[in-house]
Amino acid sequence: MAPTKSSQTYNPSRAVDYPLIPSKGSPYEENDQYYTLTSQPPSMSATGPCTECFIPIFLKNKITTTPGYPSVPPNPSIPAHRIMPSSLGGLGMFATRKLTQGQVILSERALAVVPLLMPRLYQPKEDISVEDEAALYWHFAEKHMQNLLARMSVEQQKAYMSLYNGDRKDGSGPLASILRTNAYAITPLRKEGDESVEGGYSGVFQQLSRINHSCGPNAARRFHMPSFSMRLFATRDIALGEETTLSYDAVWERTVLRQKKLDFYGFRCRCPCCANAADSDHRRARIEARYNQESIKKRITAIKLMPKGEGTNDILMKDINEGLRLFEEEGLEGHWYYSTLLWYVCAVLSAIGTDGARFSKYCYALLRCYIAEGWDLGEMKSLFHKGVAPLHRLHYLS
Repeated sequence: MAPTKSSQTYNPSRAVDYPLIPSKGSPYEENDQYYTLTSQPPSMSATGPCTECFIPIFLKNKITTTPGYPSVPPNPSIPAHRIMPSSLGGLGMFATRKLTQGQVILSERALAVVPLLMPRLYQPKEDISVEDEAALYWHFAEKHMQNLLARMSVEQQKAYMSLYNGDRKDGSGPLASILRTNAYAITPLRKEGDESVEGGYSGVFQQLSRINHSCGPNAARRFHMPSFSMRLFATRDIALGEETTLSYDAVWERTVLRQKKLDFYGFRCRCPCCANAADSDHRRARIEARYNQESIKKRITAIKLMPKGEGTNDILMKDINEGLRLFEEEGLEGHWYYSTLLWYVCAVLSAIGTDGARFSKYCYALLRCYIAEGWDLGEMKSLFHKGVAPLHRLHYLS
């Protein structure tokens, strides 16, 4: 996730005990939540490298009681990627063999997992300025990261420090700046129903954090709790030697707004979509207006009211194929709107009646989409084998 490589090194002597913590590694309280420094899985685990975590104790308990924890991260038997210089800037991830939609490219445990909003171990003065309070926050955030890195192996420390440092001008120290530039949100760690910033967590990865951005990405990620790892899936077929990309931000905004948000990461996107901004913006506006979830639901309801016949069938399939074409031209097969549209195709073909080969073609495409979104292959096949009705259930699993 970086245009250049950091030249910094980590100095273990920076690690300090917090003035408000009894001892390093002990839990401490903030807003009625006890936080702790912990290795997950434990460092003696035979399932691979551990992640250094700075998390509440309730979350540690949630992780360790997950069924199947800790399992081995499910990686391909033949490596599917390598890290090398990228034309997009700095280093990137590239396919070492042909990959098909839905294949796992990599499963990796994070180097570090922390809250999106670090707990505050201080009581600022009532008259403190916004700038000074921000500087104080980043001062303590840096201390949190210093203590996490002190727990890592030398190899993990070097891997963390080699990631791009966005060099923030807002008081962030080097470790916190690397975190902000390279971290991915880890949704399953949230409490159910908690969408607040305070309730979120993120992780920094040795290899996944090298993946460059594209507004038309060919991969998607999903966190797997039993192995405590992030899985990377191909959302469409990827050729040998092709760079693997993810989208860092919202895809529906106009190019100029996407570029402005990407300033946070310190680079300007040069993907094909941004290179042809006018055409891309027009296609995305059409997708968002005509093929969002609510629009699809209305279309499905309308199916029941339409007269049966070849004329109606032609109108429906023309609308569907137009939508699929727009998604594919924009490289958005990994977006859930696309799988929603494929589900709509299956519903339409079921309602109007069609030959089995045609129906199977779209069902298989939908299955591949759900696999690429990280759903269990066995469960998906089971649902499909039960026929058309479970497609409704399958859709809402996503």
